[in-house]
Amino acid sequence: MLPSAESIQIIVPVASIALLVMSLKNPVYGVIAYFVVLNAKLGDMYPVLGAVRFELIVALFVMVRILFSTRGHGNFLPRVNPINTALWLLFAVGMISVAFSLFPGVSWNEGGYFLLKMTIFYIMIVTTVHTSADLSRILWAFILITAWIAYEPVVNYISGNVDEQLYGAVAVGRFGAATGHVAFANTLNQVIPVLIFFAFRDRTMFVKTISLAILGLLAFGVYASKSRGGFLGLFVTAMGIVYFSRDRMKAGIIAGAFMFVFLTIAASDYISHMSTITEGIHASRTASDRYLGLVNGVSMMIKRPVLGVGIGCYAEARRHYFHYYFYSHNLYGELFGELGIASVVWFFFIYQIFKRASAIKRTLDPSRARDIYYTNIITAIQLGLFVRLFVGNFTHGSLIWFWFMMAALTVAVQNILLKEERSPIPESDHMKPE
Repeated sequence: MLPSAESIQIIVPVASIALLVMSLKNPVYGVIAYFVVLNAKLGDMYPVLGAVRFELIVALFVMVRILFSTRGHGNFLPRVNPINTALWLLFAVGMISVAFSLFPGVSWNEGGYFLLKMTIFYIMIVTTVHTSADLSRILWAFILITAWIAYEPVVNYISGNVDEQLYGAVAVGRFGAATGHVAFANTLNQVIPVLIFFAFRDRTMFVKTISLAILGLLAFGVYASKSRGGFLGLFVTAMGIVYFSRDRMKAGIIAGAFMFVFLTIAASDYISHMSTITEGIHASRTASDRYLGLVNGVSMMIKRPVLGVGIGCYAEARRHYFHYYFYSHNLYGELFGELGIASVVWFFFIYQIFKRASAIKRTLDPSRARDIYYTNIITAIQLGLFVRLFVGNFTHGSLIWFWFMMAALTVAVQNILLKEERSPIPESDHMKPE
């Protein structure tokens, strides 16, 4: 019998505090501590920590530690990297949209505050990740915290503790992404490219075994979520893995076998539920909301074309305009509605990540083991972003940490290569990192 999440959850705050202590030697551990607190929702897990604003305390501690470090302070400046430039442009437009939003108070609480927090998180990463070892630490933290998020809903599902929906029993947890089946499925999907291209490649048998176990946990979690978008995201991830693999034939056989087994297990639960996607606007509310989210977002943009209704205001503006309070359930509807024409800055931010990632890849030599390591990381970032953009048709979340983390890691990889004097962009255009 697997232990309950409640019985072992003390591991999370203990690990966070231990990482903060370790950050006195290397500030990247402090960033990992903040990442753990951010994802595990310690303030919800332990109300007393929420009451003392533990997340804020950790963030301040990490930023002070970074301030007293000896390097990396300028790595977030616009002149260092085009991704930095795009980030600060997005930050400026987002904050202006708060000031001119339909409901400024709502916009700050639901949008501006999160944009500020994610920008700080971005700064934390680009100022502390200086070596390949730092990169590995961040990526393993990403993998392990996602496995932690998956653990409770999966154990609950196996033990029969589920949330009954119209389309069957759904895996559910208590905190953060685990409380919603769509967010849960997407959270699991976005780490699978990292598992495949980072955790499995050129590793010991022990690490590969642990990684395989985590992959099984995540895949089962997507199945147990009963999320249609999550299932499609898993399918797109499998196709992307084949496309990016060095041996596509072998990868295709493995991916095909995996999807065959998955479909065989999931058929009775998924087939009728998945078919509702084809009904479009006339489908059940949970399916039609994805389409209406886009339509309503475009309508908001027409009403307020320049800056939209303001970041974070989609649900409130929907009630104001359409007498229906609900989140967009569609990334693109959310962006068009909340930022209007100015949403181009968000797409420019994502575009710059892809552009930098491709530029980095072109400088790497696939015959060198060290370069394969960086290639795998960049590939995981590219595929992870593509999957999240695809599932954006079924879920919202323009200000989630994933976008900012992938951007920061791309900058970090380039900064490491700059130190090795293998810059993928002209030195005259961008200064070297500190």
